[in-house]
Amino acid sequence: MKRYAAYKSASAPVSRTTGAIGLAVAATALLAQRFGVIDADVFVLSLIAAAAVALLSLALAISALYRIWTYGGPGIPAALWGFFFSGLALVPSALVLGLLVIRPGTIDLSTDRVDPPYLKLQAASEEQPFLAWMNAKALEHVWPVLSKGAAAGAGADAGPAVVYPDIVSRRYRIAPAQLHAAGTKAFAALNWKIVDELPPDLLDAPTRLQAEGTSRILGLKHDVTLRIRPDPVGALLDVRARSRTPLTDISGNPDHIRAVFAEIDQVLLETYGDLARLSVEEGTLPQEDLQPEPLEEPRESAPVPGFKPYNEEEDAPVADDLGLTDLEG
Repeated sequence: MKRYAAYKSASAPVSRTTGAIGLAVAATALLAQRFGVIDADVFVLSLIAAAAVALLSLALAISALYRIWTYGGPGIPAALWGFFFSGLALVPSALVLGLLVIRPGTIDLSTDRVDPPYLKLQAASEEQPFLAWMNAKALEHVWPVLSKGAAAGAGADAGPAVVYPDIVSRRYRIAPAQLHAAGTKAFAALNWKIVDELPPDLLDAPTRLQAEGTSRILGLKHDVTLRIRPDPVGALLDVRARSRTPLTDISGNPDHIRAVFAEIDQVLLETYGDLARLSVEEGTLPQEDLQPEPLEEPRESAPVPGFKPYNEEEDAPVADDLGLTDLEG
């Protein structure tokens, strides 16, 4: 009896190999980015390459499973391993690129969008042209579709204002110097390194504080600055967060600002108890014209000294009555 050769899938082992290569490229890119070996542009391009290889492996695995189901033969374990490897390789690529598309325009975010706090730049995002181009395209084409409303017609600049209504200036009923000390403790609690500071020289003098942070997963650098100014209530706090790359981690600049507010509130709660505060937008702050109040009632005439000043000498006569003045006869 003639025996026919069993069907053997050639795409199944190829799928397993290409899936392993894609997973290796993605894992290497993640580790290199986390430890600062490569820049953000190379990292994203590596993830795109890993995703392309993983998609090819996924297509080969699906084709192999279909042909094995149709014709029979070995190769199912190899196809399943290729399916598994390609899925793992696609996870970091989809996550990183998805965050870049979903949250564009948050490279530089401030509570005061008209007059943001001064930030001493450590690095410019323009040094990554590919990521800057991707971020611009996401703002132009993807973000209006996702917002589906006012943010679509208001433009890219109005996007953060619509999406993050809680990112606003805040008033605190304490002196600016006390709020500056609370901000310093908040940065220490967040494990952010202070890189620039304008310490208060008086209790009610304006101050500034800037810190550098690192994301936990991708190791991306970001800068956060606090601007504290005197206010009729006590102190007015503005926070600005700026990423050094358009790439975002799981937590972005909105979360960085919220973390600063939460830590400051925690420090003030532990120090002063239940401290009342009011969150307001910078544009709606009342402009109060405070006039200086005199310390005493105004005089009708200038005061006259009790006696004429003189230079003391050994033989100079001493006035017997200090209540006499030169104006008395």
